[in-house]
Amino acid sequence: MRGSFPVLAVLAAAWAAGPALAQSKNDRLDALESRMGGVERQLANQGLLEMSRQIDSLNEELRKLRGEFDTLQHELERARSQQRDQYQDLDTRLRAAETALTAAQAVTTPGSPEAEYQSAFNLLKDGRYDEAATGLREFAARYPKHELAPNAVYWLGEAHYVRRDYPAALAAFESLLRDFPGTRKSSDALLKAGYCQFELKRFGPARTLLSRVVEEYPDTQAAADARERLLRLPAEGG
Repeated sequence: MRGSFPVLAVLAAAWAAGPALAQSKNDRLDALESRMGGVERQLANQGLLEMSRQIDSLNEELRKLRGEFDTLQHELERARSQQRDQYQDLDTRLRAAETALTAAQAVTTPGSPEAEYQSAFNLLKDGRYDEAATGLREFAARYPKHELAPNAVYWLGEAHYVRRDYPAALAAFESLLRDFPGTRKSSDALLKAGYCQFELKRFGPARTLLSRVVEEYPDTQAAADARERLLRLPAEGG
């Protein structure tokens, strides 16, 4: 009996310590679960924070894209309006030229310089601007002393202008002003040279040329058009 006592004592001690160990394990498990919960919440918060950053970044990019779209839409509408104005302006001048040429058409001899000019002019009326430009350029080169040469150079400039090739148009109008000074087309050529400088955003030269139209041809339609365009020049344009 005495020999079995130590064993019984150990078993009793173990039995007594069992609940304490179990409680300790439970406490450790609870602590671990609590820590894990904290870590998960932290990760979740970090994930939400990163997601929030990404959303803010996407919203900023969307705002920029909307701004760029609005700018492009505005520029497109401006270009369309500008193109309409150019076509209307060309149409008005073509109608005026047609009236002046009605009588001449009746006596035009086939194969004559006048017939060549009329052929190129008709291409311009039909909107075949590339072909018209070629015909008008060739006429002016072939007949530089002909009375219709200034007209050919002027309409060459118009053919370039309506296609928005402003450097080529400007060169044609400047050529007319230089090579045929004082002709009937001088006021219109000076006006259109100012328009070309305006479209090229050379506002200082544009102001100078348009002001010359007003000063040198005050009672003409060209002067009225020049005054209107001067109002559209930026103040900083010189």
